Amino acid sequence: MDSLCICYNLVDHKNFSGIPPLPEAYIVPVNDDYLGYVKKQATPQTLTSFEIPYIETPHEELLEICASLKIPVLEQRFRPAKKRKTFGLADILKEPKIKDIVISYINKKLSVFYDLTIQNKYPLIQNAQRKDPFEVHRLSIGDNALSPILEFTKTEEGIDYAFTLKNKEKVIIPQNHSIQILLNEPSWINIDKSIYHIDNLNANKLKPFFSKEKITIAKKHMKTYLDKVIIPIIKNVDVIANGFEIVTETDIASYRIEIIQDFIQEHYVAKIVFDYGQAIFDYNSVKNISSNVYFGENDEIQITQTKRDPKAEHKITAIPESLGLVKNSNFLFETKSSDDPLAIFNWIQTHREELKKEGFEIILPEIQDREVNLDSHKIEIQSKKKMIGLTSKQ
Repeated sequence: MDSLCICYNLVDHKNFSGIPPLPEAYIVPVNDDYLGYVKKQATPQTLTSFEIPYIETPHEELLEICASLKIPVLEQRFRPAKKRKTFGLADILKEPKIKDIVISYINKKLSVFYDLTIQNKYPLIQNAQRKDPFEVHRLSIGDNALSPILEFTKTEEGIDYAFTLKNKEKVIIPQNHSIQILLNEPSWINIDKSIYHIDNLNANKLKPFFSKEKITIAKKHMKTYLDKVIIPIIKNVDVIANGFEIVTETDIASYRIEIIQDFIQEHYVAKIVFDYGQAIFDYNSVKNISSNVYFGENDEIQITQTKRDPKAEHKITAIPESLGLVKNSNFLFETKSSDDPLAIFNWIQTHREELKKEGFEIILPEIQDREVNLDSHKIEIQSKKKMIGLTSKQ
């Protein structure tokens, strides 16, 4: 017997310049994980009538996002006050300043949407038609993020560069696949009917490579192109250089403990940060590499690549753990079970000298615009006597 589920359909809006696919929610029967024909659009009213629970589940927030991204709702939200109702979204997007605000609003909503749907593995489809079973339009979900790789090749005319994507050990050449950008930043793409997130890359940077494998840059344009296009990208991606020397840095120059607030858990925790000289990495960051490109003598391109050293980082993070901190699921450090949201400050005060001897710099936050001071305090009370006639008052 079929059961019912909430399914999210990504709908293209090509008539509206710059608008990514927007989600709609539907009630769909499912049998052995096969999605059937749509029953109804999923709203609080229809879900209640079908007795499908959604309150206090991620679906509740997802339904709110879908409702807020309907075209009439966007028009009502962003239409200038003095414009008539016939002034639609296409007209609104012709105003560059308003368009930037609209796109930013949509992107923030979609960022949450993809995080929730992917995390909870809810069914996702794209451009589904009511006449078809939704399974026909279903998207699979990639089980890991894709890593972008930028490849430089030195030629007599200048340089060739190309982008590829790495899925574990498999290298994906964009030109050889059907790719659609679902969200530019953070990057979500549909590649061959599978959804993937791309680490540390604005997805629009892939567009030139949908139709060609490489781009050739003439020598006379290299510096301008590198400054404007490549350098903003290269800091966050892996680099392969053919015909160029790459200087690799793997040594940690310094490290520090920063006390930050965990707004979800509503307490303060410790974050460990590693300075490799050319690049800085948070211990809890998934980013493992940083690259820089610049011109040396005779306009020769020089590439410096900084790679994290997991073994060295592990030795350093073991120090606060040996002093009583525990590493949580977000790779931040906290005191062992304590109801005191400020307990980490007591820990810092107790172990500050040991941490400094081990090479840690300690960075404390401001609370209510005031610096935290962990210096020892001593209160002294002095007694003074004031003589009045033959008596004294103390």
